[in-house]
Amino acid sequence: MQRAPAYATIQDLGRRGFRSSGVPFAGAMDAIAMVTINLLIGNARDCAGIEIALTGGVFTFDEPGTFAFGGAQTAAFLGTSQLESYRAYRARAGETLEVQNITESRFLYIAFGGGIDTQRVLGSRSTYVPGAFGGLDGRRLKSGDSLPIGSGERRRAHQVADALPHALRPPVGNPQLRFVPRPGEAADEIAGRYTLSASSDRTGYRLEGLALTTGGSATSEPVCAGTIQLPPGGEPIILMADAPTVGGYRVMGGVISGDLGVLAQKLPGDPVELVPVTLERARRELENLSEIEMQIEEWCK
Repeated sequence: MQRAPAYATIQDLGRRGFRSSGVPFAGAMDAIAMVTINLLIGNARDCAGIEIALTGGVFTFDEPGTFAFGGAQTAAFLGTSQLESYRAYRARAGETLEVQNITESRFLYIAFGGGIDTQRVLGSRSTYVPGAFGGLDGRRLKSGDSLPIGSGERRRAHQVADALPHALRPPVGNPQLRFVPRPGEAADEIAGRYTLSASSDRTGYRLEGLALTTGGSATSEPVCAGTIQLPPGGEPIILMADAPTVGGYRVMGGVISGDLGVLAQKLPGDPVELVPVTLERARRELENLSEIEMQIEEWCK
């Protein structure tokens, strides 16, 4: 890595099965964007790639390889040629990929044919920085790092001139976040418009606005990404990829899986509207995501 972004880590879809031992999922903040570019270049959906926040960097290919990027908006160049997101490219040995500072949204993802092949820790290559494990030595990437690429790349039938249709790309910009209220809690206590606070990170996104109700501390209970907590001040916190396994604030419900990537891409000051939906609607949205993934795979054949 010739010049590392200020905040870049190796992420996949996170680790499962260890929350009872206090281990967070970690994984990509915008999992839909990462899955999309993996499928685009013929990877398995859970291959590890690079997650970049806010700033850009320069990467050198030691060997020929296929790659794609997507998520946040940026200007990117392979040598002197400007590139387009959600399109597969082939790099020659010695070529450099320059990703400039992100201009819209928050997280950019780069996937490489075969996936990044660092050691799995508890079944995942995702970096969990607070615990200093996963990824590359459990830390952010830095200049001079060399990343191993796997050998599982599959040939892609489409030519590199084909960009993924916009209808199959992850949605961006929608201020609405759908959530399933917790049984026994009134949805209208938190439903409404907010803005994203600057006090937001991979652990949780805090919303600012007119507090419609009061929160409070409670007996600690299991939580996960998407959980909406209500602290004493009454302004919601939505737990994200690095969410703890237990929490002690009042729980009001959970943001549906399909909208967590939309939330992840928001910047401080962006509008957010919490909209209650039924559990059945949430299930249908999961089915829709699976259908889109199948359409991407079919398009790539």
